[in-house]
Amino acid sequence: MTAQSSPPLTLEAARDLQRLLRAEIGPGLSEREVNTVETRFGFTFSADHRVFLASGLPNGSRRWPGWRNGDPEDLAERLSQPVEGVLFDVERELAAG
Repeated sequence: MTAQSSPPLTLEAARDLQRLLRAEIGPGLSEREVNTVETRFGFTFSADHRVFLASGLPNGSRRWPGWRNGDPEDLAERLSQPVEGVLFDVERELAAG
């Protein structure tokens, strides 16, 4: 049995999701802005995440990264947290070994 992929996120579906959030939604990121973030921080958003950010940018809350006007150091720290968490878990497992 093979896994089926879900259909790509549409702008309409992304806006429906954003209406469920408890955050102010501002204008979405342009393709150029998304590309700038990716280049600056060395990663690539998934296709669905690109659509989500193009449809509107959650802001006004610590829960959501300020991709357009956020502090670059804060954004870099947020992006490093998952990696740091994985490294911590690996080190702990190796020590328990």
